[in-house]
Amino acid sequence: MRSGLRRKALCLLFGLGGLVFGIAGAESTFGRLREAQGAALLFSVEVRDQAGALLASPMLVGEEGRKLHLDLAQAAGPDSEPVRMSLDLSPHKSGGELCVEYRLALDGGRARGGRMSVTMGKRRSVRVPGPGEPLRLDLVVARAGTPAFDRILLARRLGKPVT
Repeated sequence: MRSGLRRKALCLLFGLGGLVFGIAGAESTFGRLREAQGAALLFSVEVRDQAGALLASPMLVGEEGRKLHLDLAQAAGPDSEPVRMSLDLSPHKSGGELCVEYRLALDGGRARGGRMSVTMGKRRSVRVPGPGEPLRLDLVVARAGTPAFDRILLARRLGKPVT
């Protein structure tokens, strides 16, 4: 009988050990090893044609490491043509700056793409290569809760350009 009791105690000990190691493994895999979500990012985007006329100026909210997609359809205004635009942004950390990969399609045309390095709160402008009319993409990115974030929102509220 003593051997039966020892066997049960040994099984119980190994069972508890397995449970403890299983919980510890799950915590390290799904808990601490998961990247903490960063603060939201505000993207102030301007798309301009070759003459410098503003075609679209959306603001988007996203986060680092997550792809952002926008489909925009603007009706013709008193001083503007109708615009259909598709924009993909993929922001990720690169050194001390943010690297943003972009794909832009205008009025159902072929998508143009590239990447740019952006300093938080600073305007970055790139010529977007591709077929058709040359385009310029202006981008300002700011983390939520920073002075740059507040500056972008205030400029948009007042209808002024974001600098």
